[in-house]
Amino acid sequence: MHLQYHESGEAYGAHSQSRSGADRRRLTRLRLLGPVIARLHIVRLGNIKPELPAAAIELIDLSPEGCSFRTRLRLPVRDDARYRFEWQLEGILLRVSGQLCWSREEEYGIRYGVKFAPGIVETILLVRLLNTLILKTCPRQERIHRIYRTQLDKLRRR
Repeated sequence: MHLQYHESGEAYGAHSQSRSGADRRRLTRLRLLGPVIARLHIVRLGNIKPELPAAAIELIDLSPEGCSFRTRLRLPVRDDARYRFEWQLEGILLRVSGQLCWSREEEYGIRYGVKFAPGIVETILLVRLLNTLILKTCPRQERIHRIYRTQLDKLRRR
């Protein structure tokens, strides 16, 4: 698993949406080069709690507040649908709940955007994982370290 960065220190594919955009993302997402396979569980669709096996998905990017992933499955993007995501990176096993916010067709499947609904423990683990990934993959990129530390400090203070 690797992260890719431009020479400027900006994460390749990491993006913050403008406040005027449809996605009002506060934290930079780090693009994961992999593949990084996760498991997706449908927890609830309205009042229904389906008993379905987990599906394998490919994580594309990650932040403490959300991620995007790719799959060939058509999943409902609804306010009353809840999902659970599980994956392991850098020796950290994460289980985070979330809601699908958007989807779009791509060449190799459907890409979905997720907003996490983590508790404090999940948020701490996500922050720890992302710090580890940045330090490991870009040990000399002070600019990206500083930007990400600032963003994560703001998140911890909330």
